[in-house]
Amino acid sequence: MRCIDVVLVGAGDRADVYAGLSLKKPEKMKVVGIVEPNQVRMALIKEKYNVSEENCFSNLEDFVKREKFADAVINGTMDQIHVQTSIPVLEKGYDLLLEKPFCVNEKELWELKEAADLYGSRVFICHVLRYAPFYAAIKHHLLRGEIGEIKSIQLEEHVAHHHMGVSYLRGKWANEKECGAPFLLAKSCHDIDLMMWMTGSKPIMVASFGSDYQFRPEKKPAGAGHYCMLDCPAAIEEQCMYSARRNYLEPEIRWTQYVYKCLEGQELTYENCKQSLMDPNNNYAKCVWDCEHDIVDHQSVIVNFEDGAVGTFSLVGGAAKPERTIHIIGTLGEIKGVFEESCYEVRTIKNGIVLDVKTCDLNINGGMDGEHGEHGGGDLRLAEDFVDSVNGMPLSISCTSLDDSIASHLTVFKAEEARKTGMVVKVF
Repeated sequence: MRCIDVVLVGAGDRADVYAGLSLKKPEKMKVVGIVEPNQVRMALIKEKYNVSEENCFSNLEDFVKREKFADAVINGTMDQIHVQTSIPVLEKGYDLLLEKPFCVNEKELWELKEAADLYGSRVFICHVLRYAPFYAAIKHHLLRGEIGEIKSIQLEEHVAHHHMGVSYLRGKWANEKECGAPFLLAKSCHDIDLMMWMTGSKPIMVASFGSDYQFRPEKKPAGAGHYCMLDCPAAIEEQCMYSARRNYLEPEIRWTQYVYKCLEGQELTYENCKQSLMDPNNNYAKCVWDCEHDIVDHQSVIVNFEDGAVGTFSLVGGAAKPERTIHIIGTLGEIKGVFEESCYEVRTIKNGIVLDVKTCDLNINGGMDGEHGEHGGGDLRLAEDFVDSVNGMPLSISCTSLDDSIASHLTVFKAEEARKTGMVVKVF
């Protein structure tokens, strides 16, 4: 086993998370290069990973002009440029760890697939929930055949109101024209991937329904202002669950990686954060009903699989509590659990009469954070699996190759077509 040298293309939050493996296990990974146009961000990441000046690039073109000097690239750019920044990297011969969603439309999907096949590099997609112990443990039950053949899988994701506000109403995933990705793709390609992974069958047909129900302009509270902390009456702002003050400033400073990006490199004090939320140029200062979002806030998807199984997925934004649930029903039993509780039940029938219930509590710090990063401990496990693969080690059951990820992305694209047309749409 040798240490794998990686270059970060796009030094944003997600690439930084995966690169964190180099700090926890420096014998496995080393960050030796950075491609990042934002010079403030470049300076922070360069110092954090002790990257030499000669290996820091402000654009991809200059990077790929250089002779190959690392083993792999971690691509953490924004969704809409994933493919255009990945193909030159593959052409140069780098293996690739690519953030999800790996593309934002079907045309890009097949372009990246063609390039990956042509150049022959490894391409892993960052479906980190496969690596979360909660979902990996459930997959092992399925592989052992404990509940027989799957006939139904039901998944739900409830996006908490403050997460909905910061990312999908005020944030960079609010507008499909800007980020390129609909809500289902940007937030829940994880969940559709889990459905594909758990069933192991090919998706054939999909139907979908959803809309912007809560955040249409006409549902804005009467008399509310345009900016939470500038012109919204106190009687309204103090009761609003989407108040920028309450979501991002009080009782504590929150969502710093998004809301206070304009202050990156500075000390985040109460006063300068407050001033930022009183600046009309900060989109996070706006009323959520006045932000230029064009995505849905809830959507349901039904998938028919080649083997006859049916999958359902429900995505709801603006919930009181963040939660992912799973319920898989097979011919010999079922598995049901809640991701955030890191607990699930395996229910089987013994001798045709007795219901046997086994509770599996993984006790994972609330299910979300831990020594292996966020996403239920999946982030750094994924990064480690990637570097092990580059080292020639066998792939884990959680590995998401580009070919694996095509089924889930294509299902999302077809689900969006189904939602917009009111038709049942063929996937493959």
